[in-house]
Amino acid sequence: MARKVQGLDRLQKKLRRMPEQAKTDIRKALNQSADEMVDMAKSLAPREDGTLQNSIQKEDGRHELSINVVAGGPETTTSVDGGAYEYDYALAQEFGTSKMKPTPFFFPAYRAIRKRIRGRVSRATTKAAKQVASGG
Repeated sequence: MARKVQGLDRLQKKLRRMPEQAKTDIRKALNQSADEMVDMAKSLAPREDGTLQNSIQKEDGRHELSINVVAGGPETTTSVDGGAYEYDYALAQEFGTSKMKPTPFFFPAYRAIRKRIRGRVSRATTKAAKQVASGG
């Protein structure tokens, strides 16, 4: 399901005007935060054969200053009901099923470090804005 993001055009215009050094500094803060999130989610994920932990990774987002942390995907997707349906067992672990209690690993990791992520990215953004404003 596609979502329409309000203000995306304005954001993209501002990003194009932002100096490369400012983008680099913000991207560094985003990468550090994503790495921290990946490490924590992996440490909280249930351990069986390691497939779920290996599926937790960061990837580039929709624009140059966006990084997504993801879990699951093709390596954790399996067929059920004789191949009639597919489901991602990363989701089953996180949210549970009618026959299985949830073992959350992704959102607890995010909730544990979200203030640190926001602070880190906010500081990098403020620093970049000050550099731009001072002409440096």
